[in-house]
Amino acid sequence: MSLRRVIALLLGVGLLSGCSSYAGQSTAGLFGRSGHHRASSSPIQHIVIIMQENRSFDNMFYKYPGANYATQGMGKNGTVYPLKPINLGWLHDLNHYHYQFLEDYDNGKNDGFDQQIMGNNGQKGCSDANWVNQPQCFTISPKSIGVQPYTYVIRSQIKPYWDMAKQYVLGDNTFASNNGPTFVSHQYLIAGQASHASEVPSSDIKGWGCDTQPASAYEWYLQYGSFNPPWYGPKYGNEYQGPLPCFPLGTTGPSGTYNTIANELDTAGITWRWYVQPESSGDSWWLNAWDAVKSIRYGPDWSNGDISLPDTNVITDIQSNSLQQVTWVMPHGGASDHPGGGSDFCGPNWVAAIVDAVGKSQYWNNTAIFVMWDEWGGWYDHVLPTQYPDPQTGVFEGLGYRVPLLIVSPYAKAGYISHQQHEIASTLHFIEQTFNLPPLGQGTGYQFADQRADAFDDAFDFTQNPIKFKEIKLVKEPNPQNKFKPCPTNGVDFVKQKWGPEIDY
Repeated sequence: MSLRRVIALLLGVGLLSGCSSYAGQSTAGLFGRSGHHRASSSPIQHIVIIMQENRSFDNMFYKYPGANYATQGMGKNGTVYPLKPINLGWLHDLNHYHYQFLEDYDNGKNDGFDQQIMGNNGQKGCSDANWVNQPQCFTISPKSIGVQPYTYVIRSQIKPYWDMAKQYVLGDNTFASNNGPTFVSHQYLIAGQASHASEVPSSDIKGWGCDTQPASAYEWYLQYGSFNPPWYGPKYGNEYQGPLPCFPLGTTGPSGTYNTIANELDTAGITWRWYVQPESSGDSWWLNAWDAVKSIRYGPDWSNGDISLPDTNVITDIQSNSLQQVTWVMPHGGASDHPGGGSDFCGPNWVAAIVDAVGKSQYWNNTAIFVMWDEWGGWYDHVLPTQYPDPQTGVFEGLGYRVPLLIVSPYAKAGYISHQQHEIASTLHFIEQTFNLPPLGQGTGYQFADQRADAFDDAFDFTQNPIKFKEIKLVKEPNPQNKFKPCPTNGVDFVKQKWGPEIDY
């Protein structure tokens, strides 16, 4: 997740006042789940996971009735910031690297969001290979940027999300499985781990996985040990530069047995498809998590249609009755909720168009749709995420901050707010449970995030009469900040629309 937008755009925030709400968080037992099975009462035959980008729960569902939200947040030195309204199309990409997570979390004080790290200040001893572990090397943002995490998106601009929440399930206790940026989160989405990778691989390269890379490119990895000086304990770890991720990296341990849910699905004969932009588009191709997995990148899945380019194919596949049993959808730049891109208000319309396509199809009565955001994006959230030590390194590699969750299904509890703890890897557990698949670490002696995560157990009632689908209305609001084109208001127009590439990732 680049800091170019942070450095380039020192923009102010529109201000309104706010107050505070209640706090609280339930925690799940670490690796506490039992065996997998497909419940005979479950009618689910298709699972659709729509992944949006870079939003915290407080940023997206401010004052949602009955949910756990905040209207103010704490900063350094006891400063209290009322949360202020902001456009979804905000063009400032906040820092959300792993080291920024540690700054935000601040040993559990949760008061570092106003200390946005803008880069290496270049002082003596601040080498490119180690500055992220040395707080004295940080350049901290001016106040105009430091106040920006304490904001919430204007409700009218994300109305489709609120409508889905009212009709189906909203999760207000769901977390990123990793405490860092997008690349790592998407590995947890498919593998329940990331082989201890902690950041986005170095930018300005062609590809970032198993494809040919320049010799100068690298990834950051977590190891046990404190910062220098030791601002945080050794369990919070420090980062070192290693090879670009093309998993497995080694021949032993978790790196040597880099299993993914795709391997399990293929073995069981369960069909799947991942929708994403092609690299040739220059737009959001980095959301193809499989490019970093050798068994997929160099196996038949890469070319047999399991990786579908572009992402808008999901609409036409649903309409042509070609939906696979497990589906992941990544957003193109014109449909991402990621700040700093060009989508403006179009992300909610994109998600609603997919949901509407499923709802109007033959698949509705046997489908569960999960809408998630991959990580917090640097936005403030008042709920402190539980930290779990990695089974191999002992380092806290997750959880990350709270993210929104929407569950849309005829068997979702109508109008229900799920206060139970979920995480990104809960989707893995749900897939495994639905199709009677083993956990990803089975037989290796290792346990990954799919084994600690629940399976959205409280959000469904498979005995209820199926909810009749009601169309999710798309936003028709004018888009004064949109530098490309107005947002489509139906799925067909999304397929036809051509978007400029997302500015940032």
